[in-house]
Amino acid sequence: MRKFLLLATIGATFLAAVPAQAQFALGSGNVPTKIDADKADYKGRITILTGQVQVQQGDVRILADRMDVYRTDLGGGKLGPIERIDAVGNFFYITPTEKVKGEKGVYEETKGVITITGDVVLEDSSGNVGTGKKLVYNLESKEAVMQGDCKGRPCTSGRVGILIPGNGGQQ
Repeated sequence: MRKFLLLATIGATFLAAVPAQAQFALGSGNVPTKIDADKADYKGRITILTGQVQVQQGDVRILADRMDVYRTDLGGGKLGPIERIDAVGNFFYITPTEKVKGEKGVYEETKGVITITGDVVLEDSSGNVGTGKKLVYNLESKEAVMQGDCKGRPCTSGRVGILIPGNGGQQ
């Protein structure tokens, strides 16, 4: 019973529902996407943004030092919605209830997934914290898979870490 409770608690840490307004789907719906950067280089369907880059849709933000934004090529010189963002350096994905940071993040619109690599830290509003080397986060289902780069108890670092605050995060 104790093992099941621990697994259920760990699962709840990473499967906490995000409010509907926090869903991120660039170029879709009625919520505009705002992009700020120090510099933008346009190269066909790819825009390279550098310098404290921020992409915001509603109350959801992606931040990084550099982002390569890929848009759908509709032909005839017309570009469609954003289909992918490769973000490098001081990556953050921030919602009202979660904050994820790492070194690199890749947002894939068609899959509805953000993959974060580097020294990844996932924090939720209850004080739960997960750490690892890679996080694959499904924006629709809110499922997250955290991975380390070392397996087994002999590892002194590189394993997935989870911190669950006392009192279940209740104050």
